[in-house]
Amino acid sequence: MDKIDLTYEEAIEELEKILNDLEEDNLTLKESMDKFKRGIQLYNHANEILKGMEGEIRLLVKDDELKEKDFNMGV
Repeated sequence: MDKIDLTYEEAIEELEKILNDLEEDNLTLKESMDKFKRGIQLYNHANEILKGMEGEIRLLVKDDELKEKDFNMGV
């Protein structure tokens, strides 16, 4: 699988365009399959970005002072 060098936002934007193209129903079967494959790659890429960010999220908790705590959703 080719490495995708896009930001999360760019990947989502391209994925939305692919979904719109597929909904229009004016593609050949091969074009549809190629777009579907690219869409899966983009989805996986965006999902990996989200997983990576999950480990970096910090919650600020107000006690006597502001403290940083790791935020882990346990996914």
